[in-house]
Amino acid sequence: MSIVLKSPAREKLETKLQKLAKLQADIKRLENADKVSARKLDSRRKIVIGGCVIKAVSDGKLNHAWIENLVMSFASERDKAIFDFGKPESENGETVGVVIAKQE
Repeated sequence: MSIVLKSPAREKLETKLQKLAKLQADIKRLENADKVSARKLDSRRKIVIGGCVIKAVSDGKLNHAWIENLVMSFASERDKAIFDFGKPESENGETVGVVIAKQE
């Protein structure tokens, strides 16, 4: 069995490598935090825009057909599937398709 002694240069190299690994981990953590923040902001924008559009439709300021055209033109097939465009009006006279929550 032999004993391996570390030289001062080797110890310094290992210390620097540890610091480098820590800095790289910090950079990755900060980049991920920035991406998460950007995704949250993007989601919030979409929710606000969607809410405004729904409110405009319920107030009669936007035509339901315009919304249908917008969704059918730009939404993915997966997203289009959540809408019931083309179905007749419901029994209470409301258009079926874009679901609008009513305030009570």
